[in-house]
Amino acid sequence: MVKKIATGILAVALTGSLYAENYSVGQTFIGVELGSTELDSSARLYSDGYPAIEFGEKSDSNIEYGFRLGAQNDEWRTTVLYTYYNNEDSGYEDTMHKGSLNLDYFIWSTDAGGMKLKPFIGGHVGYMSYELNADTPENLSVILSDESGVFYGGQVGVALAVAEMVEIDLAYRYSFANLEDMVAEGIDWHAETSLDNTGSIVFGLNYFF
Repeated sequence: MVKKIATGILAVALTGSLYAENYSVGQTFIGVELGSTELDSSARLYSDGYPAIEFGEKSDSNIEYGFRLGAQNDEWRTTVLYTYYNNEDSGYEDTMHKGSLNLDYFIWSTDAGGMKLKPFIGGHVGYMSYELNADTPENLSVILSDESGVFYGGQVGVALAVAEMVEIDLAYRYSFANLEDMVAEGIDWHAETSLDNTGSIVFGLNYFF
């Protein structure tokens, strides 16, 4: 409950900052991104007659795909972002869908070889769904977790305007999830799952119009 309240406050703050700025002198954009994402999660599967199966706390990095829509001016950038993540490894499969509002502040701007370089720092808040499937000792696929919840966090990176209408950026994004102590049960098995946080190295491309 405390996390949900904090997230709601952050969402109001971000939205207020968005509309407080004058975007009439800014630009709107659409974009895409690719991220190398790592999950900090844990799962334990109990099946009658078999030892408990425990999955590692950190997943291997895997690709996360994203689509962006936003607006920016010389100081601020606001982005509505959707991302999709899927990872199959060692008998289990993680899937995430995330939608978020991101607010970035450009710390400064400088010319670099005819291109504008802009370091930034920001925060985000959103809603996500998370599903974890695993294979049992009987070679059956079971859903260990299928939950939704809020997430929030921050990002830091640098944007580079490579052309009048094109900008690329490289950032690190860290998110805290609100999916803990998830329990799933079957006829002869039960599972306990938690997703604590995610970390991503993200490359993005924005086109202004």
